[in-house]
Amino acid sequence: MTLTPDHTTLPADEHAARQDIDQLHAEALDLARRTKALAVVLDHGDYSAAGGRVRTAVTHIWRAAEDLHSAFHTAPPRCAGPDASLSRLCGRRMRYLAARAARRAE
Repeated sequence: MTLTPDHTTLPADEHAARQDIDQLHAEALDLARRTKALAVVLDHGDYSAAGGRVRTAVTHIWRAAEDLHSAFHTAPPRCAGPDASLSRLCGRRMRYLAARAARRAE
């Protein structure tokens, strides 16, 4: 059984989809950081086995964040069109992240 994507369920505005992907990516990174902090706490004493399992969860969450980052790159900006090169999209993403970090530092 093969499933074909239903294009009618995608947002009409590509920018909205990119924003959703970016938000999920940020949330996944935050969850990975919080989960890692929990693993550090659980790594001691009687809870060391739980700490190991939580550390494994961090790995899975981090990989999910990387997949979201990749998805961001395959969703081209409106002005780029479907044939945009990955290097162009990646450069755009890095400029966006630098601007976002600068805003947070202010």
